[in-house]
Amino acid sequence: MSDGIVIDRTNNTVRISRTYAAGVDSAWWAWTDAEAIGRWWGPRGWAATVYEMDVRPGGRWRFQIAPEDGSAAAVRSVATYTVVEPCAELAYDDAFADEAWRLDGTDTFPTTVTFATAGTGCTVDVCAVFADGAALQRAVEQQMVDGYVEALERLDDVLNTPTDTTDGEPTMDTITSADGTTIAYEKTGSGPAIIVVSNVAEDHTSVAGLYTALAKDFTVLTFDRRGRGASGDPQPYDPAREIEDISALIDVLGGSAALASGSGGCGIVLDAASALGDKVSGLYLYEPPFIVDGSRPPVPADSVEHMEALVAAGKRSEAGEYFMSEVVGVPAEYLPMITQDPSWEKTKSYAHTYAYDGRIWRGLQDGTPLPTDRWSIDAPIAVAVGGNGEAFMRTGAEALAAILPNVTVLTLEDHDHSAFWMAPEPVADQIRSFLLG
Repeated sequence: MSDGIVIDRTNNTVRISRTYAAGVDSAWWAWTDAEAIGRWWGPRGWAATVYEMDVRPGGRWRFQIAPEDGSAAAVRSVATYTVVEPCAELAYDDAFADEAWRLDGTDTFPTTVTFATAGTGCTVDVCAVFADGAALQRAVEQQMVDGYVEALERLDDVLNTPTDTTDGEPTMDTITSADGTTIAYEKTGSGPAIIVVSNVAEDHTSVAGLYTALAKDFTVLTFDRRGRGASGDPQPYDPAREIEDISALIDVLGGSAALASGSGGCGIVLDAASALGDKVSGLYLYEPPFIVDGSRPPVPADSVEHMEALVAAGKRSEAGEYFMSEVVGVPAEYLPMITQDPSWEKTKSYAHTYAYDGRIWRGLQDGTPLPTDRWSIDAPIAVAVGGNGEAFMRTGAEALAAILPNVTVLTLEDHDHSAFWMAPEPVADQIRSFLLG
């Protein structure tokens, strides 16, 4: 079909097609990146918030759209992906949900999105299927179809944004760190400043959900840590340079900022807060994986050297598997499922950073008490533990509270270690409460 919309009442479907000047890669990115889709999803005058975007078969996409003027209630939906063929096809089952993300039992809309090259651009074709004629009529009356059309028009604006041609994603701002390294970052929102720091083997996109959620009350900055994404990676690696990077980013925010991170990212955040003093106004740490007793096996003493050797030999996947099994403690039977997930390709590309963070975490995961002379931090620190998390995480949080003067141990009920990435809104609520009182 040509660009336009077809409402097929015989087959209870709606099909919308639109052609863009941008290529298929860019359109695919705009449909599968949480930050990107939040910029165009929904009708004009509505704002989208993405709470989870796990683009793989069986993964979920949880989002909310709400009118910017507050004239109507927010609408929440949970879409479960059924087909993910990069740059070719996305299929998902879309259903309405309540505030607790429980499906409300009303209509479900199987939807297929296909991507095809059209000259130097591409065509995106969306086909939504409705259970019956009554469901289709409700969608028409509720202007769902009009909303789809407007969303695809808004997508054109996003795709026309100047892009970094190396990966099809919008160009990030950059600063030059003290050693001359380029560090790429994004900044949004208004209010008190906070920097969200990504975890091991991740770039800034991994924390896009929390970045967006915090922007309601904070000026939020996230960045590609060195060795990742659009930031540089001079050798040899030295953790002290990452502290200089954070210092330079705080200067972008006016000279003072809070820091937030989860899991492995908490190590550099603590070191930075200790080194930078008054430049850090507060910290939020979600489940730092300290191992301070025999409650779980310690990380092998030679883990850094072992991972470096694997990467040097070109065995990036093996380095990732070693990290998962020997550092994180993932049972061997789960590794095939992890490595077969499409996200593993990106993980492999950042495998060298396992050793980077391993250097930061030395002395903090060997089954002995935390060092009392490593950190001197007066800023308030929240150490949050998932209510469904592993016991050793709480033991480590309490150990940190025992050696630093201004630590509060919090519990994020009904969540586990994944919450920092998969449940950004509850995490953001906890950060707001702690930092803003």
